Amino acid sequence: MTKLFPDVPADRFLPGHPLRRCRGFIFDVDGVLCRGEDPIPRAPEAIERLRRGGKKVIFISNNSTKSRKDYIAKFERLGIPVTEEDLVLSTYATAWYVALEQPGAKVYMVGASGLRAELEGAGLELVEDPFQAEYVVVGSPFDSTGRVREDNAHRITGALRALYHAGAKFVATNPDRIFPAKDGVIPGTGAVIGALSYMLDREPDAIIGKPSKYIVEIALSRLGIPPGDCAIVGDMDTDMLAGERAGMVRVFVRSGAMTEEKLRSLGIEPDFAFDSVIDMLTWEGG
Repeated sequence: MTKLFPDVPADRFLPGHPLRRCRGFIFDVDGVLCRGEDPIPRAPEAIERLRRGGKKVIFISNNSTKSRKDYIAKFERLGIPVTEEDLVLSTYATAWYVALEQPGAKVYMVGASGLRAELEGAGLELVEDPFQAEYVVVGSPFDSTGRVREDNAHRITGALRALYHAGAKFVATNPDRIFPAKDGVIPGTGAVIGALSYMLDREPDAIIGKPSKYIVEIALSRLGIPPGDCAIVGDMDTDMLAGERAGMVRVFVRSGAMTEEKLRSLGIEPDFAFDSVIDMLTWEGG
């Protein structure tokens, strides 16, 4: 996909500029609106100005460690008002993917308490014995420093056994290889997917987070706006690929985990690139 206006500088928007015309915006969170618990400068202002201008905004995240309840508290700290309907998280989307496929399924989980809360909220039965598992759901076992959490110390082995011996289905929350933290990148869920896939010579049966259609379709349905009238704003290749596949305008921000050079080395060309989300609003004249 080529740039919509390849010859127009990012700081000189025309009256019919596609970002002005977009009625809906889907924002990634970590690396776009915040780094860890610290808001990216003026990100809350950017969201407030979009809403004040009549734009609909949804937040989408591949973060597999937090529930919607966790994120509401996080957004309060960031200074961005949200409701559960504004949040489309990989934890929530994964839980309901499994629950719709097999209500009440027995699940062996790798990951954090936020994923556990969403799985339980979807009526799934979490099991500690991997030989009983019908599904293995893999999220991130890493804490904010990149260390494996103590409660996940043996869970990669447990997941291996559930997949190898019990023949469980393999579902992952997201494919992200790395994750932006306050002091630098840390391993993402993709590190666990890669390890299990290598050991088993088997790919996941489903990966729910971006760039998968599953999570993007939920976000678009919440907006109620055709994808051609929406923009996705992110800092990772998964964000840009999700936007390309759905037919949305793709906005890359340089404030997160991936450099623009790395993005382009992967053959991905965003429609627009900015230093941060506040810079998107040049169309307002400031």
